[in-house]
Amino acid sequence: MNILVIRHGQPHDESESGGQGDPPLSELGLQQAQAIGDLLAREHIDHVVASPMLRAHQTALPLCAHLGLDAELDDDLKEAGWQAGAYMRSEENMDFFKKKISSDPDYLYRPEGKQAFNERVMRAFTKARDSYPGKNVAIFCHGMVTTTFVSTVLGIGSGPSHFHPDYTGLTRIQASRSLDKWTMRSFNETMHLSDLDAK
Repeated sequence: MNILVIRHGQPHDESESGGQGDPPLSELGLQQAQAIGDLLAREHIDHVVASPMLRAHQTALPLCAHLGLDAELDDDLKEAGWQAGAYMRSEENMDFFKKKISSDPDYLYRPEGKQAFNERVMRAFTKARDSYPGKNVAIFCHGMVTTTFVSTVLGIGSGPSHFHPDYTGLTRIQASRSLDKWTMRSFNETMHLSDLDAK
């Protein structure tokens, strides 16, 4: 079966306004969600799974509308540190994150912890693989969820330092339940964003 992993679109940044860590998509994020939905509508998608966090679920909605499907929401796909409070976009707050991580390498995983996060990420993808053999499943999730899954597939230390998917970046993984095998086909496809990048 084929798993299509999509990072959510750009959400609102809560670094100055404050928030509960679950912001909706920004205007650009909504456009990105529509673009990936339009792209994937041309492929044969059998099932849609999403993190219940608003930015991921909203990103799945355009594809769901094309397909006439509802997204299956899976708590195991929530981002690392989802309980930590206000959401800060990494591209605009990189100095903050670098400082935090330099003093505490597991900062991004708190309060859950890295091992628990890694285990639930793989539980989510394994469940999708085992539940939909022979199908094409689109999974809408988060940056660290994606990097943890991809680095595990490739057999390297899981974490955000090796890969960085763009907003609505598309990663393709071929999976076999019978062989207990994952094969990476592509990482971070962004061709659907070319018109937005040109604006």
